[in-house]
Amino acid sequence: MLLLLTAGCGQVTNEPGAAPAPTEPVTDLAPGAWTRLPDSPLSPRENPAAAYVGGEAVFVGGYTGPPCPPNADCERPRHALERDGAAFDPEEGTWRRIAAAPIPVPEVASTAVIGDRLYVQADKTLLVWDSVHDAWSEVTPPRPLGWSDLVADGPRLVVASGSDENGIDPDQVLDTRSGRWSTLPEDPFKPAFDRTITSTPEGLVLTAQQIVGDGMPADPGLVHAAVLPRRDSTWRTLPVSDQLAGWRWSWTGERLVEPSLGGADGGETNNYGRVIPFGGRLDPATGTWSRLPDAPDELTGGWAVEAPGGPVMAADGWVYDDSEESWTRLPRPKGAPSTPGPAVWAGDALVVAGGVDWEGIDPGERSPKDVYATSAWAYVPD
Repeated sequence: MLLLLTAGCGQVTNEPGAAPAPTEPVTDLAPGAWTRLPDSPLSPRENPAAAYVGGEAVFVGGYTGPPCPPNADCERPRHALERDGAAFDPEEGTWRRIAAAPIPVPEVASTAVIGDRLYVQADKTLLVWDSVHDAWSEVTPPRPLGWSDLVADGPRLVVASGSDENGIDPDQVLDTRSGRWSTLPEDPFKPAFDRTITSTPEGLVLTAQQIVGDGMPADPGLVHAAVLPRRDSTWRTLPVSDQLAGWRWSWTGERLVEPSLGGADGGETNNYGRVIPFGGRLDPATGTWSRLPDAPDELTGGWAVEAPGGPVMAADGWVYDDSEESWTRLPRPKGAPSTPGPAVWAGDALVVAGGVDWEGIDPGERSPKDVYATSAWAYVPD
């Protein structure tokens, strides 16, 4: 079933001729085109946490304070972070409010779904929402959470440190069945930055870029990878890549894909002698790296939706289908905000909720209802 949802209820005015938000459930999504969806009960906000859990699309928290104009440096008050959320049931086509989180949920909070439970990192606190009973709880890890990502690995929740730049924090693991915590074995790349861990049938795959003795990134900062096989205590180091980025990997069922377009040559003073691409692919079973096939040029995409997923992912204004090795440009829907809000894959549908739009707005007009979009959209690839 194609999921239809929205989040962020604001007052941004549609462009002339844009379709108004429907008041009834939308169940007919045309392949290869955007479909306008109904609005949600949430107030105007920016970047709520988003996930698909328990058969519903859930949006919670986010920022409701004064919007910050592009290229400006603004203070974002903590009291403007929200705790409330809403869930959309695709079968019923209806929204419901969910119980408020016990503490505010910051923008773009890391999430992971295990069974019917949604795990959310709220700063140094780990929150759990039980979708069956609509109830929140807090889980106390053995060490305070820092900059980290939540990763579902079967019944385990991995709390992966994002960087060692401010000190080395071990990767923590919660067995959600027993409630017991443990730590992953130390990996071979510490210290490193842009650390990500992805769950695959081969085991946990770590990708990272190393930091050298002077505290600077290795030159060039190529992506390294290692696999921690199931029930093993030693990481298996894979060959070094020939790519520079590695912070938004998707497991396609066959390989890991990092869909970032473009590349870098190091500049005039530190030239690499070639352009090294940002994105690429990795087969963790064989350790084989490969280029993105027929990748479009950088900055040629459409609406800059970000939604990692499985075989199909959205990045840099494109939808990439790894099984078909094809790229489809995402046009901006008429009336949609210039900057899309959080996006999730729900079955075959790419759903974008809210966003930010400064077009035609005087920077002095900085209320959420002026800038934060309410529109929600769904896109189904052909």
